[in-house]
Parts: sequence; C-alpha cells; structure tokens
Amino acid sequence: MKIAKYIPAAALALVLAGCQSEDDFISSDYANDPMAVHIRAGIEALQTRVNTTGTGNAWETGDLISVANTSTGAVTGKDKAVYKYNGGTWVPEGTDYIVWSDDVENTFEAYYPVVEGKTDSYEQFELPTYQNSSDPDDDNYIGRADYMTAAASQSKSDALNLTFKHHLTKVTVKISGYGNQYATQKPVFQAPTFTVPTTKTPVSGKTLTVANSGTTVTGLFSEDASTEAKHSFTAVLLPGKYTTNDTFVKLNMEGGTSLTVKANVQQLTTGLESGKAYTFNVTVGKNGATIYSVTVGDWGTGGWTESGTADTALSFSIQTSTDGLATESDGYILAD
Repeated sequence: MKIAKYIPAAALALVLAGCQSEDDFISSDYANDPMAVHIRAGIEALQTRVNTTGTGNAWETGDLISVANTSTGAVTGKDKAVYKYNGGTWVPEGTDYIVWSDDVENTFEAYYPVVEGKTDSYEQFELPTYQNSSDPDDDNYIGRADYMTAAASQSKSDALNLTFKHHLTKVTVKISGYGNQYATQKPVFQAPTFTVPTTKTPVSGKTLTVANSGTTVTGLFSEDASTEAKHSFTAVLLPGKYTTNDTFVKLNMEGGTSLTVKANVQQLTTGLESGKAYTFNVTVGKNGATIYSVTVGDWGTGGWTESGTADTALSFSIQTSTDGLATESDGYILAD
C-alpha cells in the first residue's frame, strides 16, 4: 500500500491569515482568488527524503516544487508556478500562482527539486555530480539530486493533491565494524566517490543525464562521532547496471588513500533500480574491507531507514585482505 503524508487542509488558513511583510499584496491576491490552486503535496514513502538522520519529514522548509496546469483550457500566464514549503503549507514563490481552468477535470504535472539556473522539468533531469553536503542552502546539497515528479487529474476543489514519486536510486555504504587493528584508533574518512552505472536503465517518460557528462558522483560522508565510528556514505545515482570490474565506490581516507569496491553480482545483473534504496554493509580491516551484505527495498516503503532495514536481503562475501589483489595508485581493488 502506498503511504503519503499530506498537509492538512485546515493548515492553509494559517498562511493566509498570517502577516507576510512585503508579500502582503501578493498573498492577498492569492488568498482571495476563488480560482487559485492551493497545494497539498506528499511523497510515496515512509522514509521520504534523502537525509542523514533516518527519520525524514515529508518536506523541508524552503523546498520548491514547480507545478503546471496542463489542461486544454488552462489560463495562459496562470498555468505554471513555483510553490515553496514554509514548514506547514505551500505558498507561491514570487508573484505567480496557477488557477483552475473551466474544464470539469484539470490535469497537472509537478517536479522537485527546483534549482535556479537549471533546466530540469517534469520530463527531464540532470543529476548533480556534487552531493556532499547535508545543508539545504548549499549548492552541493544532496537533496538537489532527489528527482521526483507527480501527476494528477482533479476537478476544482479546496486543494490540489499531489503525490510525488522517486525516479532515481539511493545508495548507502555503511561501516558496520572494524578489524581489531583499529581497537584504539579509527581511520579518518572523507567524501566518497561513487561511479554512475555504465548502462543506464530508461525511466519511462523521463530523460536522465549527468552534469557535464560525468561518470562519478561525490557523495555525502555522514560521520558517526561515537567511538564506534560507524560512518555511512550516501549518494543518489541514475538507475542502471555495471559491467565486470567496474568500480562501484571509492571510500576516500585522509591522506589520499582509498578503498576501491568493485560492483557485485547483483549490480551486474539486476542493477540499481529506479525508486529503490540500497544499503551496503561494510567491515573495514587494516589493509582492506569486506562487504558482507546488501539490503534493498522500495525507497521508503517496508520500513526502510538509513540504518539498513529493508524488505529483502541479499548476502555475498568479498576477499578481506589485500593478499593477491591488484593495486591501483590510489587504493586497493576489492571484488567478489
């Protein structure tokens, strides 16, 4: 069953009644226009967003979505607008807002995220290659990689109900433990380097590309400040498959050393699927690492959290030391 979180309709009154400073006149127009489209937006998930806490709210204050009325009778100039989430409701960002058309049933399309200077749309998205910040105000905020769209057909009512769907793939590599060599001191890690799948899997109705035709993504390093140092490394990637000997991720350490993890059998055959979330559990040794299991499930459904719980578990083993392994200038090659 799909689960979506919606903003209560009653909450719309809060923004309409509140003081809006320089936006008073604009808000008054929007509030008093009987044909203005008000928004309720949810996401098809329990774990709703790319985040580092594993709890996730439906939306974050400041999120922007672009909504278009695609009906035959849509009013020109009032058929497309950007809406901003203010922590309780969605309000127009700027002077524009959309209105209902006279058609009995209206059709709408919407997408997230809206980023100034980018040409993303309901039909296309360019994956950012820098996703190494958890701060929504940063250009390299990982949430800007979480491409979602929504479509709806609805007659005029108090609000337009939109349910957004994830189209990309969330991958997390999580350190679950260390060898006894690290009993007193753990290695210092930095932002990881994930490789985009070699063969992209098409997503119906969407054109998905990578910024600057890139082949790698700088992911988010989430530090566990406890003595256990069970860090995690996260990125959003295009769905697709890897080929034999492809690098999946490099776990970069302070001083320029990295551990290179090759794509496993599942990534070569099934690949990373649209709307799925993967957690690769890793044990780090002195001169190598072991990926001992991977969990995969729908992005947010089945109780998935960033701690690694999911619907289905697939297990496999990888060589644990560097004996007999090929070396690269910047690290070790670890493969199944």
